[in-house]
Amino acid sequence: MGYRFEACRLAAFCLLATSLFSPLLPVSAQTLPASPQGKQLQKALKEHFELPESSDETLRNLNRFNDLWASNEQAVRALVWEAYGMGRIRRQLKEDHEANRVVSGKYVSPYVFRKVGKKPANGWPLFIAMHGGGNAPKALNDQQWKVMQRYYRDHAEKGGYLYLALRAPTDEWNGFYTGYVYPLIAKLIRQFLVFEEVDANKVFVMGYSHGGYGAFAIGPKMADRFAAIHSSAAASTDGESSPKNLRNTTFTFMIGERDTAYGRLKRCVAFDKAIKELRGNRRDVYPVRMFLKKGFGHGGLPDRDQIADMYTAVRDPVPKTLVWEPTDTVVRRFAWLEIPSPAKKQLVEASCDGNRIEMKLTNVEALNLYLDERLVDFRKPVIVRVNGVEVVNRLLAPSISTLCRTLEERGDPELAFTVKGPLPLQAISSPKP
Repeated sequence: MGYRFEACRLAAFCLLATSLFSPLLPVSAQTLPASPQGKQLQKALKEHFELPESSDETLRNLNRFNDLWASNEQAVRALVWEAYGMGRIRRQLKEDHEANRVVSGKYVSPYVFRKVGKKPANGWPLFIAMHGGGNAPKALNDQQWKVMQRYYRDHAEKGGYLYLALRAPTDEWNGFYTGYVYPLIAKLIRQFLVFEEVDANKVFVMGYSHGGYGAFAIGPKMADRFAAIHSSAAASTDGESSPKNLRNTTFTFMIGERDTAYGRLKRCVAFDKAIKELRGNRRDVYPVRMFLKKGFGHGGLPDRDQIADMYTAVRDPVPKTLVWEPTDTVVRRFAWLEIPSPAKKQLVEASCDGNRIEMKLTNVEALNLYLDERLVDFRKPVIVRVNGVEVVNRLLAPSISTLCRTLEERGDPELAFTVKGPLPLQAISSPKP
């Protein structure tokens, strides 16, 4: 069929596929780091991630360890994450982390964070809280940031966590919900995963008023990064908050019945209606809820204990069914999907059942698929159908080089995959909305 999965621009798939038929070393996850090949892999990973920038040559060199993968997935993942976190990325982010700031391009956001309770066994949950204000003098936004540093009450009885109050990178009206914010949030998460032992599946984002608008934009656009999202005294903005993206992610929003300025109440009601239509009669999808507070206006909503309600949520980084509607040209990746050129009016509906992947694409001309053993069984052919047409039916081979490359893309150990490749969409008709 002329289809190829590329292991991150390295070797052709036909060469990588030989690892599927090589004898697997009987090395357990517990003994891998102490085995001769385990030590060699550790050394090779360290050398790769210590380089000033990623090298195709060192990535190719890592593929000689592919035979370790099938019997030692978790141990290899752990070695890769350890080497990544101790390599060049630590040097690149160290100065900013020590200065309590996150930098993306020319935009800088300072933050204040503290530890609440004891660190759980799987690492710290991270709560990112965003302040009110916006479209105001710097002094007012600084004051609102200071309020947010203590706004949400501590709930150590639920378990330990990090509480981070983020300062908007600008004093503009949309300082928390415009194109430069999303890479900045991704960089912040990467920074805390590397330096603060954060649990990648327990990252939360929340905010009030200006910060609530940020949660309404950041949350749906980057729903694959969060365990849960909360917005207070805010609403969705035109074209920036697709409810469709929240199929697998907890999202709550609170609005006062008298908070009608800028159409806030009307927009919240419309968003809630859209969610209910998407959910239908099911109760296992779209875990989204609106809290309409009688007698309240814009201020003083009873949301200061929101952390207690959110704490138990856990992200599923590889849900078997995805709905993704890009709403800008910035956010290119969503769980196990990538659109190289995202734009509005695109839509991806994807499901993985065993080794069969069904996809419906609207206005999407190029799509990359990420896979690993959490989604498919590499011992059997993977079948991909797009808009009713079979485009893939073949054995695919996991590679450590791809695991490293995709980890570098997002800096999230749970969003690193062992196979990545483009779907051949040239002959597929993409329906128009």
